[in-house]
Amino acid sequence: MAEIESLHDFLGKHPMYHRQLAELMGVKTCTVDRWSNQTRRVTERTLKELNRLHHLLSQNPQLREQYVKTLSKVF
Repeated sequence: MAEIESLHDFLGKHPMYHRQLAELMGVKTCTVDRWSNQTRRVTERTLKELNRLHHLLSQNPQLREQYVKTLSKVF
C-alpha cells in the first residue's frame, strides 16, 4: 500500500471534513485547518499518524463509511 506523504495525499484517498479528521486524530479542527492552509507544518509524527489512519480506514470499510464523504452524503 502506498505511503501517505502529505495531508493532501490523505484527503485525496479519504475525503472528509477537517472536523472529522481532527476527531480521528485527537486534535482541534483549527489544527487541521492550519495544516491544510500550510500555516502550520505537518510533522513526521503527524505523517505517521496519517499513514496509520490510512491503513486503518483502508482495512475497515465500516469505519471508513462513517467518516469519508461520498456523493450521496454530499448531495
